[in-house]
Amino acid sequence: MKTYLYKATAALALAGLAVTAQAGSLTYQGVTFTSTWTGNLLTLEIDAANRSGDWLEASSIGALQLKDLGSFSDVTLVSAPGLATNWTLSSNELNANGCAGGAHAGRSLCLSGERVALADNMVFQFSFSGGAPDLEAPHLKVNFFGEGERKVGSLLSQTIAPVPEPQTYAMMLGGLGLVGWMARRKRKAA
Repeated sequence: MKTYLYKATAALALAGLAVTAQAGSLTYQGVTFTSTWTGNLLTLEIDAANRSGDWLEASSIGALQLKDLGSFSDVTLVSAPGLATNWTLSSNELNANGCAGGAHAGRSLCLSGERVALADNMVFQFSFSGGAPDLEAPHLKVNFFGEGERKVGSLLSQTIAPVPEPQTYAMMLGGLGLVGWMARRKRKAA
């Protein structure tokens, strides 16, 4: 019976290790920001199809920043929507004037340039190297714009918290079931 318990525990542990991709999500004023990461590749998806509140009149994005990323020596923009592939990447802080704040080299990135029209499923991908990147819960800042140079709404500055994967819940329930089974078995033996 002990061998069965060891095998069941090992299978649960391996099931948790097999899942390397993780995700986080944040919805604010009808815009959903989803971050997923696998290894050192971070994907940020912006779904702006249902914007509301202060962002209702937003028609483009001009800059974004990701910070609280652990440490890294280099980051590369792998893909981006439309003209955002030509945006400038820096380690400065995003403020009302774009990526013009103080630098946080090796801990954050700020991406800005010619505005890109807001759309459903805008995908940005970043590859990190060196150091110890922590992509689990990036802090996101974005600047949205309306017609011309008019900024729309406030500068978003929030953390995209990780969402537990279904496998995490399955492991937790399996572990609780195993503990309950062992306690029941112990009571019967006494």
